Amino acid sequence: MAWTADRGRLSRSLEPVLERWRADAALASVPGAAVACGKGRTGGAARVTAGERAAAAVALEGLARAGERVLAEIQALEVAKARLEADLLAAYGALAGIEAHQVDALPVGALARVSARVSPERVVTEEIALATGVGAGEVARRLSLATAPRRHRVVLNALRDGRLSLHRALQVASDTAQLPDADVTTVAQAVLAPTRDGQPVPQRTFTARLRRAVASVDARGARGAQARHAHARARRGVFGRLTDDGMGWLTVTTDAASVAAVMDRLETTARGLRGAGDARSLDQLRADLATDALLHRPGHPGPASGEAEGGTDGEVAGGAAALAWIVVPFEVATGEADTACELPGHGWVTATHAREIITRPGSVWATLPVELPTGRALSRPTRSYRPTRAMVEHVQAVDGVCRGPDCHVPATRCDLDHETPWPTGPTRVGNLHAKHRLHHNLKTDGIWTSTPTPEHGLTWTTLTGRTYTTHPKNWRDGADPPAGRGSPTTSTDPSQAHGDSGHRHLGAHDPPPF
Repeated sequence: MAWTADRGRLSRSLEPVLERWRADAALASVPGAAVACGKGRTGGAARVTAGERAAAAVALEGLARAGERVLAEIQALEVAKARLEADLLAAYGALAGIEAHQVDALPVGALARVSARVSPERVVTEEIALATGVGAGEVARRLSLATAPRRHRVVLNALRDGRLSLHRALQVASDTAQLPDADVTTVAQAVLAPTRDGQPVPQRTFTARLRRAVASVDARGARGAQARHAHARARRGVFGRLTDDGMGWLTVTTDAASVAAVMDRLETTARGLRGAGDARSLDQLRADLATDALLHRPGHPGPASGEAEGGTDGEVAGGAAALAWIVVPFEVATGEADTACELPGHGWVTATHAREIITRPGSVWATLPVELPTGRALSRPTRSYRPTRAMVEHVQAVDGVCRGPDCHVPATRCDLDHETPWPTGPTRVGNLHAKHRLHHNLKTDGIWTSTPTPEHGLTWTTLTGRTYTTHPKNWRDGADPPAGRGSPTTSTDPSQAHGDSGHRHLGAHDPPPF
């Protein structure tokens, strides 16, 4: 139905709708009226009066006007939101300036170390992420825009005027990251040009404009494309994510030629196996072939059935063992409970899947004694700086993950830091904590401080004076009933409170991103 200001035409167009409405009303109120109403609807016996048509037209006009008012309110709120987001970015920039001065005030030796290991931008990113709960990756994107006001002046002015959303501003900043400042201005002006009808630019049109504008300025020379390719290549990596059905995603980001070559080999080999009578689908074969190639030495055949091997004896090229650790409470292993079990650093799997994993051929079991009230792992000091292997394993078991705030890097991929520096502080379990290299450097360089607190807590203080306390990992998190129901208390560490795997945005100096 098209809107028209002519009430006569509108009322006539409403007649079929009103007939249907009267029939439905009759069905709802009069027993046995279904047949009569059905005939009236199809045969035209039931007609609406001119008064009913006029009343319906007035009602519909009122709804249209009300909808227009609400839509105008939404537009106004979007403008207000954009202006608020401009203020937010200004605050980001102000904090970045303050903390840069704080870092500059460090002793000369410490400042040199900081410049080489932890950028001031990373310090601010962590500070904001902890205070707001916004992901570190999103904070970093906003910060890159907030700290380059001259480069992005066109975009920031549009945001301040309410003509552009923060999402679009970040989109422009990201897509023009490898362009010189003058070209950034050209691209921004192109994407912000008004439409011919004066309406806001739709998202698809905005994206098309942005890509076209970037390609146009990039085409002025081959160096632009080369720089973008070099930047993209520097971000290559491998990323994994588990799903709640016992499966997972593995993403390899590398250059296009390598991807094409890998896919061609997988496709050719998979089709050859299918032709030889293998019952697996092409998708299954490609997945199994890729998995086998990563887990086994060259020439070592994978499982004939296509099932991944359990246990810890898989190997990759170079002889490094491919380990998959899983923490299974005793009662789950025996089938007396069905609590989800943790693959440290990766996520959670169901109890059934956990029992399947630990009973596969080649699986090796090891005990991890823990305190029932806290779930804290339970073992000897040494006079040397370097801890013994037994001490390393003990601290890794106790901490589980990095003891930095809201950091979930597994302890096995962290440094072991002397909380009180050696030799003043002894090399013993109580003076050692697992710390991801970022948090280790933040503490060592005096940017943040960490202080032991009662009940094995570790309190961190940031440059703004905010404090965050972490605790040893509760290895029985989720296995025991919640505290307050007559059950042992669990860890008070909020990062462990809900069994959240907590995958974070990791920077260039982080260990493998899981």
